[in-house]
Amino acid sequence: MDNKEILYEISLKYNTLKMYESTIEEMKKNNISGKSLDAVIFEKNVVEKELIDLLNPNTPTPEHGWLKNPSISNGNEFIQKLQKKAEYNSLYDIRKNFFDDIVKESDNSIANDFSNEINFKKPTYAEIQEKISDSQWISMSNFIVNFPKNKVNIDEWRVSSFYYTSGDIYVIVNDFAEKKDDGKYVILSQIIEDLYVNSEDVIGNIILDVVNNNGDTLYSINFSNCKFSDASPDSFTYESTELRKINLHFTYDNFKIIPPTEK
Repeated sequence: MDNKEILYEISLKYNTLKMYESTIEEMKKNNISGKSLDAVIFEKNVVEKELIDLLNPNTPTPEHGWLKNPSISNGNEFIQKLQKKAEYNSLYDIRKNFFDDIVKESDNSIANDFSNEINFKKPTYAEIQEKISDSQWISMSNFIVNFPKNKVNIDEWRVSSFYYTSGDIYVIVNDFAEKKDDGKYVILSQIIEDLYVNSEDVIGNIILDVVNNNGDTLYSINFSNCKFSDASPDSFTYESTELRKINLHFTYDNFKIIPPTEK
């Protein structure tokens, strides 16, 4: 990889690592454990190792304890975490010119290629701010979950949180029970009971729409051949007035990113 690709790869791995750490924190907060949590932690550890390898490309990884920082021989986990944090802080320090570091750490031929590249130009602070202002940022709250209503009759606005890992979807829904105009009751607990009864059935596709503040779809994620796995409800308690939530766990076969024009 050339230096631009290395920079992009480091940024991608770092952001992916932060996503996994956030997912793990959210799962622990919602009392999700066992194989589901272990699977996310495993994926997070793989990305963490890949990021460390990118930051230390010339340092061999020990045969045992592959999650440990190769530069630390005693394997002290606390020291490892401190050093990793220092590496991340140093890497993403806004006072630091990362482009200069790439050239310093590269061999002379790569440095000369950088200096001779006509179209390569270090971004100025003003240019970076302009890029930030003109970019379409995605807010964590700007999403809509679309269930196949004939199988999972849950309205989009009742979903409070959505996250997914490889093969698993977790949807946190605000608990509800209501009577429709036709006299029929729609109760989340009853929906879940029916899902348990028919847990072997494929419920269809679950679609996540990522939208901007105007409600326009930026892109969608189509999770195919979804099946219900289990549910983890909050407890009832007199000690809290917060909304009761239920975490619904689904599995899926594949997912596809869909631009708005292809939907």
